[in-house]
Amino acid sequence: MRLFEAILDANHRALSGDARAGLRLEEYSPALPIVALTCIDPRLNPLMPEVLGIPEEHFIWLRNAGNIITGPTSGTMRSIALACAVKGGKEIVVIGHTDCLVCKTSTLQLTDRFAQLGIPRSKLPDNLQEFFGLFASERQNVLRAAEFIRQSPLIGPKTPVHGLLVDVSNGRLESIVNGYQTLESVASRDRASVRDESQSIRGFDQIGDFKIAEMKFPEAKIGDVATPRRPEPVHVSASPSSVPEPETPEPVTTASHGEHSGMRFDPASVFKIVGTDRKIYGPYTADELEHWINEGRIALDALAQRVGYKEWKQLKEFVREKAGHIPAPPRLSPLKMRKPDRRS
Repeated sequence: MRLFEAILDANHRALSGDARAGLRLEEYSPALPIVALTCIDPRLNPLMPEVLGIPEEHFIWLRNAGNIITGPTSGTMRSIALACAVKGGKEIVVIGHTDCLVCKTSTLQLTDRFAQLGIPRSKLPDNLQEFFGLFASERQNVLRAAEFIRQSPLIGPKTPVHGLLVDVSNGRLESIVNGYQTLESVASRDRASVRDESQSIRGFDQIGDFKIAEMKFPEAKIGDVATPRRPEPVHVSASPSSVPEPETPEPVTTASHGEHSGMRFDPASVFKIVGTDRKIYGPYTADELEHWINEGRIALDALAQRVGYKEWKQLKEFVREKAGHIPAPPRLSPLKMRKPDRRS
């Protein structure tokens, strides 16, 4: 059992009344310390790091409003990267929490609250949603943050990146992203890529002579390369294993968070999409996909992957039969997880 698997197991056993629940840290010393990003909500103060069963000296605690990451090289990513490179963090976890006030705050409410502080709308950034990282679902936010960390060039490729959700009413932990499975999936894809490259090299000697004058190169105008490409309506039947990952995620325009009732997709989901150029774009929220489908920029038969899962399917296979919500964890007594006995 690996560190975060043991953490979840001990957390759930403690909530069930097991007085012996805890971690033997000597078994997991190669995975310590951990780097944790959480919200600034003061309700987390008595929960962290006790709900993990990890002592403070092995818990590098980073916080911002809403545990939000806005990109692979954002300011928060700088702190996470330094926590690993300078403080020796071995594994990373994004910990969202239930009843998050950032999730419940709309852009209109935000402008009203700034106005109460004497800050007019004209002094605020044009795109409040993008600047402040407002989000519609705690789970969706954790998924997206973990994906940005995984994509970041500042994080080592062998560093596990986990995503958890903690119930502020009882301290129960829920796994959103299993960082170990993600690493295994990436490693498998890399091995497949190496095999394909080796086969291409072996077949190179079979290519006949060619003349440079007979080669045709694509015509492009200056500035075309610098123009961000957005996904077009797609009709792809290629195998996802043959599609390379893009170096950086594509800029996106976020739709309104108030349109969940008629959405075709679970608003907590985040997706990657294969474009007509056979490249992968994303991650995108359900809001963004819904908006682009309505505009005719993405087709429902596009190949897609739900972040956190391995399967690639047509986008229409992720359509919900009817709107619903994910049930909350059962309400249990407040968690009091004992710290590990250092004498054992």
